[in-house]
Amino acid sequence: MSQRELTRGRLRRMQPWMIVYAGTVVVVALVAGILWNRLVMLPAYVISDEYRAVISEAGLNEIVATDVYYALIGAVAGLIVGMVAWLLFRRLGWVVAVIAAGGAAIAGLITRQVGEVIGPKDFAQRIAAATRADRVTVDFTAHTWVTLAVWVGMAAVPVLIGSFVRHEEWINHVPQAAPLPDRDDSDLG
Repeated sequence: MSQRELTRGRLRRMQPWMIVYAGTVVVVALVAGILWNRLVMLPAYVISDEYRAVISEAGLNEIVATDVYYALIGAVAGLIVGMVAWLLFRRLGWVVAVIAAGGAAIAGLITRQVGEVIGPKDFAQRIAAATRADRVTVDFTAHTWVTLAVWVGMAAVPVLIGSFVRHEEWINHVPQAAPLPDRDDSDLG
């Protein structure tokens, strides 16, 4: 049997587990998105008597808190996604790290979309329609893409720990070099 046929057979056997993993990623992302949206207390601009939109310094800090919550939730979600990837795909070798990182990145993107869809959104339209003393909350969104790296980095942690703890299993997969034939040193000289 060729190496290509072995790889195809291994991938065929992994297909049900890939579906389970994809489902896990989606469920984790949906729960994380809803949780993220519910935990964040969005600040609001207040419309003054001169029709100016004013926000306090504490309100500006709360805008940053949206990204902090996204990163914290991503740390936990990334660990979950990474553990599931390790449990399902550890026999594939180094590929499990790519699967865990990809799953975490996809989960992070889905979470971001879910949180933003729940809202609020359309800040420009809401503030344009506001009158004196109205409070207009900012849009619900992550303000930086760097926080997605937390998701991916935390997904790698279970894979790193698992590969360290089970390194004997991985080492046994490395083919051993064939012994060199015995040489007669008397011919040299």
